[in-house]
Amino acid sequence: MRRWIWTGAIVALVLLLGLLIWQLDIPNWQQLDLERIRTRPESTTVFDAQGARVGTLSAVQPRSSVRLTEVPENVIQAFLTAEDQRFYSHSGVDVKRIFGALWHDLTTLSLEQGASTITQQLIKLTHLSSEKTLSRKVQEAFLARKLERVMSKDEILEAYLNTVYFGNGAYGIGSAARAYFGKDVGELTLAEGALLAGVIKSPTNYAPHLNPENALARRDRILDAMLEAGAIGEEACAAAKSEPLNLKLAEPEQSANSWYMDLVLEEAMDALDADAEEVLSGGLHIYTALDVSLQASADALFENGANFPDPAADGTPVQAAMIAMDTSNGEIAAVVGGRAYEVQRGLNRATQMQRQPGSAIKPVSTYAAAIENHQFLPCSMVQDVQREFAGKYLPGNVGGNYYGTVTLREALSRSLNVATVDLADLIGIQSVRNAIASFGIPLAAQDVNLSLALGSMTYGVSPARLCAAYCALANGGTRVEPHAIRRITDSNGRLLYEAGIPDECAVSPQTAFLVTDMLQTAATSGSAKALASVGVPVAGKTGTVGEAQGGNRDIWTVAYAPELAVAVWMGYDSPDTDHAMPDYAGGSSYPARLCAALLGAADLSGVPFEAPEGLVPAMIDREALSLYDQVLLAAANTPEEYIQTEWFREGQVPTQTSTLWEAPQMVDDLTLLSGEDGAPALAFTARDSTAEYLILRKTDAGSEVAAILSAEAGSVIVWADPETKGEACRYSVLPRHKLLYESGTLLTGMESAEVRYSPGGLLGRILG
Repeated sequence: MRRWIWTGAIVALVLLLGLLIWQLDIPNWQQLDLERIRTRPESTTVFDAQGARVGTLSAVQPRSSVRLTEVPENVIQAFLTAEDQRFYSHSGVDVKRIFGALWHDLTTLSLEQGASTITQQLIKLTHLSSEKTLSRKVQEAFLARKLERVMSKDEILEAYLNTVYFGNGAYGIGSAARAYFGKDVGELTLAEGALLAGVIKSPTNYAPHLNPENALARRDRILDAMLEAGAIGEEACAAAKSEPLNLKLAEPEQSANSWYMDLVLEEAMDALDADAEEVLSGGLHIYTALDVSLQASADALFENGANFPDPAADGTPVQAAMIAMDTSNGEIAAVVGGRAYEVQRGLNRATQMQRQPGSAIKPVSTYAAAIENHQFLPCSMVQDVQREFAGKYLPGNVGGNYYGTVTLREALSRSLNVATVDLADLIGIQSVRNAIASFGIPLAAQDVNLSLALGSMTYGVSPARLCAAYCALANGGTRVEPHAIRRITDSNGRLLYEAGIPDECAVSPQTAFLVTDMLQTAATSGSAKALASVGVPVAGKTGTVGEAQGGNRDIWTVAYAPELAVAVWMGYDSPDTDHAMPDYAGGSSYPARLCAALLGAADLSGVPFEAPEGLVPAMIDREALSLYDQVLLAAANTPEEYIQTEWFREGQVPTQTSTLWEAPQMVDDLTLLSGEDGAPALAFTARDSTAEYLILRKTDAGSEVAAILSAEAGSVIVWADPETKGEACRYSVLPRHKLLYESGTLLTGMESAEVRYSPGGLLGRILG
């Protein structure tokens, strides 16, 4: 019995040991490699869309090693206080600190305190990834213990200070001193050393050029901790805390692709769940969608000040952003995040900024919703009549003009606000919200008002996200995610990340094409007609957001050909009454011209947008649409200039043909009235609005046209002949098709019956 117990215990122990080895992945652990610590990490290489090397992701300041003896003692103490106060007393792993941090986190129900020593951090930076797994943490501790046995404490600390990332492209304390303060490491003050010691915890949150308030607050906490630990005295602590933040940032290395390279770095960090140091020094190969030629064209456009409105009175320039994407998958071909590239990893307005889109949201909101879910067509009718909607909402058209009953095509291409709100009111604001969400644009819960139809959003939208939404219109309805990176491999070619293939539907192919077809009208004759200069099939929409006190705060254009979409935004970073663009600087001006210029510089195929199955074209009578608000098929004799091609779903094609171009009806009620001084006067009823009526005066000498008159159908026309010569004559009316006559075709109706006029007096009575 005892033998079986012992056997069972041994088996259980072996199983537990095997489980532990499997869980910790011990066979695949890294081996300690001192060369990784003593040599500079390998740079990451970036490739363009053609697979050509375009550069590396590198630091603003070149890495340069410093000796520990070059670092001021109080700066060393700042790092030890911030990162590892027991560094010189533990053997690589601080057990006491581990239990202290665990107790703190348990009692505070937080994860505020970590327990990694400087030795462990150095191992992680040089040997391991940042993944938060048990295997990685145990491996880190194991290698740290081994490192402590082959390197001295001073050697480890020196290697750490030369390896750690400080933000702003600076690796190592020597580079950080130059990047932030423009000085050698030996010149650092206590305050500057404490600030740098605080940065490494999280460069994104504590780098002084990005978050100065956070950086100073953390610096002061480190100084207080140094005082408590006895590393500095009260006087030195107070003096350091009173020292202002005197940054002397190093100039970033200028590159034709600087904006794009920053975008690649941020995207790679997200894709690999890695920090900047791991990406920049990981020896990775990053393959992107960068179109070098298109990026150069975009950069050149932004270098020309004539492409932008004048600065504000105080000299503040109007800011701008531009982004170009492959419509099929959302790959970013070119990006410009501002008027000037000023700091590495600074604000990229194309991807990181959200602003009100104005009318640029209309195609992917109200109009897409109406066509997708409510069976509307481009020739469907809405009302452009100023009125008060629910909630006392009173929108207005730009310019103050209103056009009555209009088609969706006219409302969208001319950007009629009231007609758009009328459409949103018809289909319901929830339908509008659903459409916006389907294109991948996030909304706040409070965005439930009719003003959403005109682009009023709580948080706004980024140019990248709005451009991606338009990509779905161009590609047949497939939703895409904006991205620059196609795939990432390590230096040995092992695939680490690959972008997914879009497969989510935003709208149906039919809806995407119908909205695109309307936006082609906007690009040729509507609000975005500046795009007509591109010379190939292109669609687009503008957007303008005005300031309450006058001027504009945000102006947009998004334009696309079948294979490429471009979005441009302009405005001030901090708009107010003194920082608003003039009224003439709307979305149809500067942004539209920039979109046209970049599309013109692209290598576009020139192929038209292709209609999907389920849609059929039909030629309709544009004049009947205008006069009678009816969608009627064009007749055989409809002049070409009055024929308009519209797309319909199968089964929705109109069956009634326009009679507008038939011969006008005969006048059958011509009457002779008594005129002034006995002069002849005629009266009759107009039968057709498209007709003009020729008054024929006939005498023994012949016949002549005495007048040409027109009026609305049903109106009574009264005309007195001012040129009667006191002789008997006869009058008749010949109806002539006015529009056909103007286009060079004569089409008349039947001549009316004659009426006879006799001059006044005895002779007149005798002749009468």
